Amino acid sequence: MGKLEGKVVIVTGSSNGIGRATAVLFAEEGASVTIHGRSTESLKTTEEILKSKGVPDSRIAVVQGVIEEEKTCEELIQKTVDKFGKIDVLINNAGIAFKKGVDPSSLENYQYLLDVNLKSAVHLTQLATPYLEKTKGNIIN
Repeated sequence: MGKLEGKVVIVTGSSNGIGRATAVLFAEEGASVTIHGRSTESLKTTEEILKSKGVPDSRIAVVQGVIEEEKTCEELIQKTVDKFGKIDVLINNAGIAFKKGVDPSSLENYQYLLDVNLKSAVHLTQLATPYLEKTKGNIIN
């Protein structure tokens, strides 16, 4: 039994890198995890890694979508609550440094950075707060 048995964790940007490693570590400690990413293929890889570590389907929820869209944030919360009944931890990990194909110093790039790195975290925090208050949960940004 892991020390996070029975806990429910959302990890945004968990289709690769730090987010993937975080989701795997939480799941290895017994938590149920909702994983998220833009790329269906990368998200599938994260899911396969979780399963290879012995994490059953019953402890994995998957949400594919762009984090800067409100519908993706809403789906992350709703799918987690529908499947697991609660939220204990929200990890706002998704983030980018620049928008591909756009001048890094352009206003378009800055707006995109704000939408992905800040606005999505604020929106998810607002959506998750009622559930986190019930579980005395945590938010990691």
